[in-house]
Amino acid sequence: MNFKSAYRFLVCAFMLLLTACGDAEKEAPLVDLFAAASLDIIAIDFPAEANEAIISVDAFFDYTIEGLSSNGVDSVPVTSNVTWSLSDGAVSSIDENGRLSAGSVAEQITITATVGHLIDTFDVRISAAKFDQVVMLNSTALTINMCTAQQIIPIGNYINDDGSPDERRPVDSRIINTIKWLIRNAEDDTSSQRAFIKTENNIANLQALQTGDVIIQAHAPSDSQDGMLVTSVDFNQTLDNNLNSIKICRSTDTNLDTCTLTNKDVVENNVVSLMAVGNYQQTDGSTSSQNISAYSKWGTSNIASATIAFSADLQQLNVTGKLNDTTTDVSVACGNVEQNIADADIEIGVVLDVPVTCANGNLNCLQKSETMSVISEVLTAITVTANGLALEDSIARVFTTRPASIKLEVTADFSNSPSRDVTEGATYTNRSAEVITKKTDTVGEYTVQSTGNNVEVFVEFQNQNFTVKITLPN
Repeated sequence: MNFKSAYRFLVCAFMLLLTACGDAEKEAPLVDLFAAASLDIIAIDFPAEANEAIISVDAFFDYTIEGLSSNGVDSVPVTSNVTWSLSDGAVSSIDENGRLSAGSVAEQITITATVGHLIDTFDVRISAAKFDQVVMLNSTALTINMCTAQQIIPIGNYINDDGSPDERRPVDSRIINTIKWLIRNAEDDTSSQRAFIKTENNIANLQALQTGDVIIQAHAPSDSQDGMLVTSVDFNQTLDNNLNSIKICRSTDTNLDTCTLTNKDVVENNVVSLMAVGNYQQTDGSTSSQNISAYSKWGTSNIASATIAFSADLQQLNVTGKLNDTTTDVSVACGNVEQNIADADIEIGVVLDVPVTCANGNLNCLQKSETMSVISEVLTAITVTANGLALEDSIARVFTTRPASIKLEVTADFSNSPSRDVTEGATYTNRSAEVITKKTDTVGEYTVQSTGNNVEVFVEFQNQNFTVKITLPN
């Protein structure tokens, strides 16, 4: 019997004992054992590279733990069944998700993470040292390709008022969001569109949009200098170009190495989601493909035919068909394109209403274009409900009570696009005016009169018909 099987056998044995025991005090350790076993882990720890040993007063940090899988080899993140606590007397606090909120005074604390019967601790110093300025762009040197992004961990210098040595450590949550990043082209010292640093949820990402050398500076308020804005020294960064090719695929494609855009149709009034896939040369000679939609530049040749826009997370481009029986060329490029790009567009994602192109001979720009055809929807049927009740075409639906009004809702079914509500677009012919009368303020809704039993309304949408029949009680 191998180690993993033996572990599970013991857990099962303990669970059998648990079901046989009625004493809550005896059950507690068995419940703890099950909590760890349900995650298939035998130990937990705080990974040093993901956690900070020093944070500033009034700042916060999200601590994480890993579990050692029952195979004794693999490490897995642990995000559930964790109980967090701090050492006695701590001014700081920690919540159920592992977020440590530092108090307003310096202190030495110990964080304890508990998963069932598994326990690990991590020592943290809450420091009153004051942030002075950013002294390093990242804790290690960065290698980054154009049209990719990497998280950066800026290193700050913190000054102690008591004369003790300065601290150099990652800038904390109070500072990271206040930094304004300045990026210039190295060769001529002009403002650069080659890269952009975006900070969200206390995480800063360097986005490389072109290749070349840039100079990056951090502009931030300094606590040690009474809030004065301090600009860091120059940080030199190279943006590499190891991009072999770029292509357009459907956003639903999972194999980025082999995907191609075979279906280039977009149904009128519907959306097709695309992504840009870049293939990069690795240092070991291999290649890899990745979604580079957010850091590429997109364009279209005919906005009357179809419009384009980024998804909220910038991971896909949504193409909306506008005019049936027309085409548009959707283009994407990585690198320095011929079109003028506004600085604001660099921050939110570049989508133009003209094609994007690379200049002839520009080796630092790759592009791809696909012709999208806008086709009409193929309507197969319409269905109707009355006051939420499904109806059958030309078959009377018997109501058990006489309603004050009848509201019809019409749904159109298509063979090449999702069904949708077309109540507003349908036409209605009331064939029982003595029983129901149309409401003037609502499409498809009728007031029921005091007499009459048989309701009939003829509904039509794009040459599809449906006869509503309802039998009302007296």
